[in-house]
Amino acid sequence: MSETAALERLAQLVADTPKERGNVVFVGRAKGLFIDNVKYAFLHAHRHAPQLHSTFMTLNRPEARELQANGLPAFCFEDPDGPARLARASIVVSDDFWWKTRTPAGAFARGAFLVQLWHGIPLKAIGFPEIESSVNMNPDKARELAEAYSGYDAVLSTSPFFTEKAFARAFRASAFWELGYPRNDALLRDPDKLDMINVDAALYSELKRAKKNGARVAFYMPTFRDVGGNAVSDRALDLRQLSVFAQERNIILVCKFHPYEDIKAGSNVPSLRFCSSRSDPYPLLRLADLLITDYSSIYFDFLLTGKPVLFFPYDLEAYVTRSRELIFDYEAFTPGPKVRDTPSLLAAMEALLSGRDAHAAERAKLAELAFSHRDANAGARLCEALTALSRELAGKEVKA
Repeated sequence: MSETAALERLAQLVADTPKERGNVVFVGRAKGLFIDNVKYAFLHAHRHAPQLHSTFMTLNRPEARELQANGLPAFCFEDPDGPARLARASIVVSDDFWWKTRTPAGAFARGAFLVQLWHGIPLKAIGFPEIESSVNMNPDKARELAEAYSGYDAVLSTSPFFTEKAFARAFRASAFWELGYPRNDALLRDPDKLDMINVDAALYSELKRAKKNGARVAFYMPTFRDVGGNAVSDRALDLRQLSVFAQERNIILVCKFHPYEDIKAGSNVPSLRFCSSRSDPYPLLRLADLLITDYSSIYFDFLLTGKPVLFFPYDLEAYVTRSRELIFDYEAFTPGPKVRDTPSLLAAMEALLSGRDAHAAERAKLAELAFSHRDANAGARLCEALTALSRELAGKEVKA
């Protein structure tokens, strides 16, 4: 039997596996990291929706063991019974597609209702607009992306505007649920013990103490470049100058890079802290007085706090011609100062942290456009939708 035929036979066997009512598997991002929307959706389901019988799946056994040690139902796909557990799920929820396109796990989810939460409102082209772009695209990449962004029964959105202008263009899906992002719940409330899993607890405590003693906190959270490079390696950002500036003004600057890369510095840069790129920043980010970013979707989330955003698009022309096109006009959709070098960045930080903020009204207007719900209840709305879906699927089984 050829490999293709064997895979087809396996897929059919999985599709024929009886699905268990209310069995929902939440799949972590980038080999199962406990971060982003899927983390907080799963935690809300675990706390408040026992009827969903939720479990968290990872491809990392130590991570699965950590979740289990915290009393959470979790498993690793590579466990002996991992594939069978996934195959029995009636609903599979993820916020990425690594598991679907780059691992055998995708085949074992055949026949389940697939919910894609995604991991941010896009400013840059994703999905089919990215495929249709001439920037950094080739036939093999286009085929992989077409598979990655197709086949979903529902995709989570944040507002009608972004459903129409972004998510419905990027994904091939039957429905778009405008319920908001569960990860933003953590921006709007104090974290509990489960929220703090995969969070830098020592840094969280340090920031809390520092703010109590009058310090201010800024976060630098850029996105990745498809072709490599970053502000540090490209010499646009001078960490020593930044460190001196922060130390003189009682500022702690937290650098949190994208999960696809990890940049660290030694202890010779006082007032700078480097948060693991594979950790969850949301409980920390709620303590920030200022966010600095470039093209990352993180700034849309941060709009919910009402606090200022500083944009550092040091490589804008190179980014849109070599890495990724943008689907919105950068100037119109980035309500904050824009700077390109370290001296300008420091001057803008000084102004914003001193209260000279000319973009508050613009941020509020964009927040209204981006989020139909601006509260800490996105996880609750999603679990209500999943519960209704579970009942609907059970009703179809009874009729069949």
